[in-house]
Amino acid sequence: MIYRILVRREFWEHRALWITPLAMAVLWIATSAFFRIQMGNTIPLTGEQGRAIVNVIGWGMSVATLLVVGVVVTFYLLDTLYAERRDRSILFWKSLPVSDAATVISKFAVAMVIVPLLAFLVVAFTDLVVRALIAVRGGAGISVEQTSLWDGRMWWQAQVLLFIGVVASALWYAPLAAYLLVMSAWARRNVMLWAVLPPLVLVMVERIALRTTHVWEFLTDRLSPAVPIMRGIEAQIADGTVTIDRNEVILPGALLGNVDLGAIFFNAPMLLGLVATAVLVFGAIRLRRFRDET
Repeated sequence: MIYRILVRREFWEHRALWITPLAMAVLWIATSAFFRIQMGNTIPLTGEQGRAIVNVIGWGMSVATLLVVGVVVTFYLLDTLYAERRDRSILFWKSLPVSDAATVISKFAVAMVIVPLLAFLVVAFTDLVVRALIAVRGGAGISVEQTSLWDGRMWWQAQVLLFIGVVASALWYAPLAAYLLVMSAWARRNVMLWAVLPPLVLVMVERIALRTTHVWEFLTDRLSPAVPIMRGIEAQIADGTVTIDRNEVILPGALLGNVDLGAIFFNAPMLLGLVATAVLVFGAIRLRRFRDET
């Protein structure tokens, strides 16, 4: 019960967390109702080629929405524990029988579990509507042979792949999210500056003192796009590749059949990152407990 109240508090105080994915959904649906695709040639595409293009459009819209939501979540993590000290609302919340652990964990869960899941459900629905609109509009400019552009199986495969990517991304970026929570709990002002400064100083000190770049390489690897969901998928997916004007488009079914979940979720960087996440979340709890409101 207490966690439900705390989660509702986060969505009440940070409305961008739920408004952003809904606003992006409205934007994509409105766009798909009116835009037309300009084809480079007048030769009709095969049904498979046309459906591959529709899949790329839907997937592109979904990824763009998730990236925007990721930016919103980043600013939320930087602000959430700092803001309650800035506006003194921490005095009210600490007067209630709510532990620091429950507060911090609920904030972390909102950022890394609830919002990503909400965003995924929104983009899955949006993708479904966009594909349906393109099919109803006769391809919206895509010239194809006499066949339907609708492919429910391809939509489902794309959503399964996207869900794997969302879960993998949440776990991969979890230590970064926990680090931002620590900075939000610790900094008295200029939270973003304090979040960026320590790793920057470490990179510079290592470069000057040791002439190495291990910290920089670690940071760039952890900041790279999600856990490498494409790692290990290079093997033999030619049968699932569609050629369109010399461009190779891989169908979601081919990718899904070659995804190695063990390699994605059970590897040393991922597991060590989760250990670091637990340590950093504990640190954020302790900081909130002993950090005064001034």
